[in-house]
Amino acid sequence: MSFASKLISYLFHPIIMPAIAFVLVMDLGIEFVPFVTPDLKRKILFYLIIPFTIYFPLSFLVMLRLSKNVSSFKVHTRKERVPLYIGTFIFYLAAYIFARSLTFSLPILVYSMMLGGVISLFLTTVITLKWKISAHAIGISGVLGTLFATGEHIATYFYVIGDNPVFWPIINVTLLTGAISSSRLSLNAHTPAQIYAGLMVGFLSLYLPIKFLIVI
Repeated sequence: MSFASKLISYLFHPIIMPAIAFVLVMDLGIEFVPFVTPDLKRKILFYLIIPFTIYFPLSFLVMLRLSKNVSSFKVHTRKERVPLYIGTFIFYLAAYIFARSLTFSLPILVYSMMLGGVISLFLTTVITLKWKISAHAIGISGVLGTLFATGEHIATYFYVIGDNPVFWPIINVTLLTGAISSSRLSLNAHTPAQIYAGLMVGFLSLYLPIKFLIVI
């Protein structure tokens, strides 16, 4: 059980969740997402999403470890997570500003997703100043919030319509959310309250901006 929990935690690390959410939504093939060529999808993913949400945060973590500002790459303690979250928030914010400054427009859904990521990291950082919250729960519930909000643009009662393109992704991600949350509890990495708080913060941070297509 411990091995399975560790494997789930590593495989579905919160750092990869923005990329997963982007791929899931862009591959839905629905009219709500404006036509985006495969080449543009790859450019957004590999030149915007992956560098700012994976490569730069990982590089920053390595710098923190080499400078001994964190005792482990796992960053178990709340205090050690604060500088990492601050740095990651800055990268997310920079990605959003960069995307908005491009000479061509991206689908509004992409902007809303990125803004949701910025809000999520901001709230995570502020909460972590005083209390430990589950980043794993925030990450996977953010994906779920993205799918729910996207689905509601397709049909108000999308969750009971099996042919809706978000139906099965939502089912699968919901099951995955349960597995990830259970694994974190099994490893004693978080309390139930920290998991529940993470699920709420992650879900609402992505759901609301996408539901109302908020762009700054």
